[in-house]
Amino acid sequence: MIDQDKWILCALAIAPLDRIRLMKTLFRFWWHSGQNIPNFFRFKPYLYGPWSPEVYHSLERLEQEGLIVRLPHAVPAWSKYHLTDRGRRMAKELALTIDQAHLDLLNELTSETSRLGFSDLLKLVYGEAPQFAQNSVVKEALYDADYRSASN
Repeated sequence: MIDQDKWILCALAIAPLDRIRLMKTLFRFWWHSGQNIPNFFRFKPYLYGPWSPEVYHSLERLEQEGLIVRLPHAVPAWSKYHLTDRGRRMAKELALTIDQAHLDLLNELTSETSRLGFSDLLKLVYGEAPQFAQNSVVKEALYDADYRSASN
């Protein structure tokens, strides 16, 4: 297991998340931590804001190791990852290796992200880190919708 995997397991111990919400949770955690977490995911601006291919690699590895499962969903990208019993035990052990301030922040951000709808999540992330929205394929649509609803 690599360092990056522990952050995914600890986030999923807080709430099951789909890939988009997990990606944004990890990004927001990194962002709010001052972007200074050793061996963390490297993010770049992409189609829906901050993105790291390393997150997908970790998810594949954790699935293959039987630590997480993805439940079926009509829209595959929205299927949520859940910890297996083994994954839950591993997350509990890994949480002991993380300082309390980071755990508290991860808990806060994971809980918040898990409750947000897609549009609200992207607006939040784009507002916090606008430079990561530069390649977004939905940025204008999100803000155009706000403008239209405000002008009615």
